[in-house]
Amino acid sequence: MLGAIRRGPVAARALRACNPRPIQSRVSPSLVIWERPSSTVFPAIVRSFQHPATLRNAASAPSLSPEPVEDSRITQFQELATRQLVNPKIIQNITKKMNINTMTEVQSLTIHETLEGDDLLAQAKTGTGKTIAFLIPVLQSILRDPSLSQNRASRYGHGRSTAADIRAIIISPTRELAEQIAVETEKLAASTGVIVQTAVGGTRKREGLYRIQHQGCHVLVGTPGRLKDILSDPTSGVKAPKLTALVLDEADRLLDDGFAPEIEAIQSYLPDPEKVDRQTLMFSATVPHEVMKVVRHTMKPNYKFVKTVSDNEVPTHLTVPQNAVMLHGLENAFPAILELVKDYNKKGREDSSLRPFKAIVYFNSTAEVSLASEVFQSLLNDPEDPRSGHPLGRMLMLEIHSRLTQGARTRSSDMFRKSRSAILFSSDVTARGMDFPDVTHVIQVGSPRQRESYIHRLGRTARANKTGEGWIFLHQGEFDDFRQKLGDLPISESAASLQTASVNMSILNQEVSASTAKTLTQIQGAMKVVPAKTKSSAFDSLINVLSGVFGRKSDMIRALNNLAVFGYGFKEPPSLKRDFARRLGLERTPGVRISEPRFDNNGPLGDFRSGRSSNRFDNNGGSRYKFGDERPSGYSYNRQRRSRNFQRY
Repeated sequence: MLGAIRRGPVAARALRACNPRPIQSRVSPSLVIWERPSSTVFPAIVRSFQHPATLRNAASAPSLSPEPVEDSRITQFQELATRQLVNPKIIQNITKKMNINTMTEVQSLTIHETLEGDDLLAQAKTGTGKTIAFLIPVLQSILRDPSLSQNRASRYGHGRSTAADIRAIIISPTRELAEQIAVETEKLAASTGVIVQTAVGGTRKREGLYRIQHQGCHVLVGTPGRLKDILSDPTSGVKAPKLTALVLDEADRLLDDGFAPEIEAIQSYLPDPEKVDRQTLMFSATVPHEVMKVVRHTMKPNYKFVKTVSDNEVPTHLTVPQNAVMLHGLENAFPAILELVKDYNKKGREDSSLRPFKAIVYFNSTAEVSLASEVFQSLLNDPEDPRSGHPLGRMLMLEIHSRLTQGARTRSSDMFRKSRSAILFSSDVTARGMDFPDVTHVIQVGSPRQRESYIHRLGRTARANKTGEGWIFLHQGEFDDFRQKLGDLPISESAASLQTASVNMSILNQEVSASTAKTLTQIQGAMKVVPAKTKSSAFDSLINVLSGVFGRKSDMIRALNNLAVFGYGFKEPPSLKRDFARRLGLERTPGVRISEPRFDNNGPLGDFRSGRSSNRFDNNGGSRYKFGDERPSGYSYNRQRRSRNFQRY
């Protein structure tokens, strides 16, 4: 967030264009405070901010106690139709088809205000109904237009709507959130004739543009980059000369992720707000002081601010049980995750009140996500018997990250949302705004890049008044970075609870329990069938991730080399290209293998220094250890002699 603000007036210019600028002098509204009556359960404040000059004058005036205000908020959706404030079809879709009758706090505090056309900034946590809160006034505004009241276009027919008939644009920071909003919009707009389209990143730009051009569009939901591309293309025909509403969802993240230039560009293709009045709605989970300064200079002078997060309310990241597991090595992470799931499922068989295991496992790179997904999908009860079945039964294994096509990402999120029991391996694309019901666990592997990443990831569980728990798996070399970022949070160390986390997998002979041996054998067997390229990509990505986390580069290389040999099953650690190693300052670090391939007419010959092919790996991985039959009291396993080029950590 601070980065977006410090870039100067770009963010201010970007958001300033979102709002109509009255030519006449501003008239500051009176300060309105919602007092909580004893009969209501919604502790929140709604304010219409005064102009700064008015506030300065008021500072010298005697303070006045506010008059008691009668609570006239609407809390039932049906009442919006009864009072003829909202089209009955929208309310019917909400109450009958979606089976939602009572408003959430953010809905009851904002919908009535925004139906009158006021600009609004709302602070509310994710999972509190923000989407419906801004969709109702947006859709009602569209349906109020007499030019759309008759002969509405069928989504697949030939009607009046065109690519230049956009009445509302909703901007979201991620593809997944944009798709989620579009689905929700279609539910609310069913049978009204309002056409909803998406404009998101990925490889389906032509397909999305075709739908807008041939089916028309009233509500366009998209990500900043793709919206900019479509609106700036003079051949697309996509215009919004009659735009009446602009919504910025997750507004703080839009700025924080550096989307201010794209938002500014989008505004340049929209009608002048002084000539075509439009309503601007901004919804966000957090509203830092810097964002408030920007908002006060961009919204209409009588905009409303709604805060549904009480100053005395304990945030989710302080109430959810959180556990940190210290791993003996990076190679212990996958076995520890598998053991965690097994333990929970065992408890579930003994206690029917436990909800089915449903988790999101976060990694700091897309390559790690892909590797974890392949490994866990390849698990077998007995790696030597392909018919032995999966150790987690029919639990669904899914992955989602930015390198997947938009279609694949949408399928993964939809399947995970509908599943009772599943594991979603994910990058940070799902960390904010996404609503996945009944998530019991959020598991994070490695120290997060930022404190906010940890908090927003954790926010995917314990939603809608349900319980959840958070787990984070850390190598000892990551602990200092972790403590610096998250040392003040109530995170308990739980190393003893997972035996596989503490196994030293570089020791030749070691006694482990039968269950631990079985879990390690299952991960080893699954790792064998994963392509070497997938494992090498994860290795390279971890170098980038950990280079700014470990205090000493030599410690990081030893930990990664252990992972390659004892976790991935390579005979020796992968080589690094000299330019890559030099860029990270690793060229002279002990334990780093440098590859400088020679070429002939048949292509690369291999490692210039070692004479070996450093980029070709046996998919069997040259397994360095093998577990035998289970024993009831404990188990000993042996490993072949390591490569002499490998340094023990």
